[in-house]
Amino acid sequence: MKKTKSLMNHGKKLILCVFCALCFIYQNTVFGTPAITGQNDSLRQVILNTKGKEKINAQLELAKHLFEIENKEAKSVAQSALSEAKQLRDKTLQMKAFFILGRISHEVNNINYSQVYFDSALTLANELDNTWYQSEILLRLGINQHSWGDHLEALQSFNMSIQAGKQGQNYRAVGASYSMMGTIFRVNGLYDRAIEYIIKSRLNYEKAAYEEGYAWDAYLLGRIYADLQLHDKAMDYFEQALETYEKMATTDNNQSGVVICYEQIGDLNLLSGNTDEARKNIEYTLDIHTESGSKYGISNAYKNLGRIEYTSGNYVLAEKYLKDALAIKKEVGDQLNKPSIYLYLGLCNINTQRTQKGLDLILKGLDQAISNNQKRIQIDIYSKLNEIYLNLNNLEKAIECQQHLISIQDSMLLGAVNIKMEQLQGIYEIDAKNSQIEELEQQNKINRLTLKQHRSSIIFIIIGFILTILGVVVIYFFYRRLRQKKIQLEEANAAKDKFFAIIAHDLRGPIHTQTSFLQHLYREFDSIEEKELRKLLKILLDSSESISDLLNNLLLWAQSQVKKMEVKPTALGLTYVLKTTLEKLQQSANLKQINIKLETDDNLQVMSDADMFQTIIRNIISNAIKFTPRGGAINIKTFASEKNQATINISDTGIGINPDKLSKLFDISFKSHSQGTENEKSNGLGLILVKEFVEKNNGTIHVESEAGKGTSVIFTVPRA
Repeated sequence: MKKTKSLMNHGKKLILCVFCALCFIYQNTVFGTPAITGQNDSLRQVILNTKGKEKINAQLELAKHLFEIENKEAKSVAQSALSEAKQLRDKTLQMKAFFILGRISHEVNNINYSQVYFDSALTLANELDNTWYQSEILLRLGINQHSWGDHLEALQSFNMSIQAGKQGQNYRAVGASYSMMGTIFRVNGLYDRAIEYIIKSRLNYEKAAYEEGYAWDAYLLGRIYADLQLHDKAMDYFEQALETYEKMATTDNNQSGVVICYEQIGDLNLLSGNTDEARKNIEYTLDIHTESGSKYGISNAYKNLGRIEYTSGNYVLAEKYLKDALAIKKEVGDQLNKPSIYLYLGLCNINTQRTQKGLDLILKGLDQAISNNQKRIQIDIYSKLNEIYLNLNNLEKAIECQQHLISIQDSMLLGAVNIKMEQLQGIYEIDAKNSQIEELEQQNKINRLTLKQHRSSIIFIIIGFILTILGVVVIYFFYRRLRQKKIQLEEANAAKDKFFAIIAHDLRGPIHTQTSFLQHLYREFDSIEEKELRKLLKILLDSSESISDLLNNLLLWAQSQVKKMEVKPTALGLTYVLKTTLEKLQQSANLKQINIKLETDDNLQVMSDADMFQTIIRNIISNAIKFTPRGGAINIKTFASEKNQATINISDTGIGINPDKLSKLFDISFKSHSQGTENEKSNGLGLILVKEFVEKNNGTIHVESEAGKGTSVIFTVPRA
């Protein structure tokens, strides 16, 4: 259970890292290695000297070779091919052109256009019944959905890609889809399922003789076993992957796979206390990055060497590596790695008797981690600060750090539980569907053999047909019964997970507090004054009472079931709620230099559920900040309106909404995935949740917007 929680704490970061790596592995799934310049020149000559299908095929081939290095030319060539294919009314060539345009759009991070092109290609592939291309297109659609964070939709697409790929014998696409599904299961803590799917991926890569995919799956298995703290098995898989990547590097001189393996092997050696071997591993990655000129890679190598030297007690050398890493991180604009570098720099200073400077560096790293919303790093920093302040006998600061630590763990644990409860249902449904498909496929094989053996007899054909129908019916009813039992088990598991999450969090805080202060009391008993001793005993007494109350509440909670969300209207001061919510969002607005103006009646009160109303305000203002350019403005006005209603108008000077999207803004079947003005992520569900909450509180909502001229969200709720 600890392993699952640890993984979920890393969930978002892992998803991003895995997605980037998978895109690298799959970038040649269809096209292979880009052609050399001479081949491109030959294709251009063919395009100039031919017409019709031969010319279009040459255009498509050239676009394949160009899209990763000259995407503008590739797009122009592919669009020309599409136009000519439409004139010839050749659906196969149109399908290939749409598919290549989707790949090009994905390469330049234009996911919306990429999705449109892939949808068009899939429609044509379905019309042509081309299962090979169906599997390839569905794989790409799933990767796009994965990049948006729509993991359940991505699982559905990967699952359909597998079925189509089996029919079309596109084993590379099948292997890639299994690998992606295994990665999603891993992020959700379903390790056994992840291993099962990655092994299926390896089997299909073997069929396709795709060495790079096979090596990537070995690397993923190593990551899983490393998460499970099974270091020996993890090392075996990393070495398997490394062997293949080194072999490939001798032919294509691409060291990317070699580097990621050595980084993981070095990390395992460091965890095992083999610092000398870890140092050799990371120094080798530094050599590779230095040769390739990758500043980002060099900075990571310096950071890892700093960790190794700190662990070895070589604080001066560790500090030098960390400073070098920090300088390069600033140069390349990498904000995510700075907090951990500041943490280890601070620890090096503290261990060399420069306590105040060390604390300043650690606090600087904490500010950066808070700015980046890196909760896992915040936990590490607060934990170290707690130890440092206890050693300095600064109990007030130690308590403050402990409280921050508990608060962050609370949000992460509850978030992990929610993710698991929401996604497990979809995952289990896909597994059930796969089981049914496999059973039906097996039944169909039996039926085909039966029909072949008894082809000369009409009677046996009829009997075989009837048996097939009966078998499907039996499987269907059996599946329904299993699904009902599965739902009951899932509900029980969800309740269990939530119960354990509550116990894990709420007991951890008071008990950890007791342990910390008892250890301090034991070590410093002779030097503690009576006044301070009474203060410590009071803290311990409060902690014990908290544990007692908590246990009573948990016992009562265990006897009940989780109920659906209920609306609990209460009188709320509108100005107070708006200001409280704005305080939490002000930092985001300040970062984009957005001015928020509030015009409200201090005496105006509304009747609404407090949590729901804060969620409504937070989502609307957060959207306004997200889609307003730097230096823009947001105006919030409130006033009493007719029929005993209060009206809240939140308007911005942002990019606005196109009319076609505006009409579908609250349609749950239409999910918009537009990015903010500074590439902020949006899953398209915020306003749908806002509308539901407004209506649950007997209010109304509508949106007024014009592209390029901003947006106004106006909603009403009853006055108190």
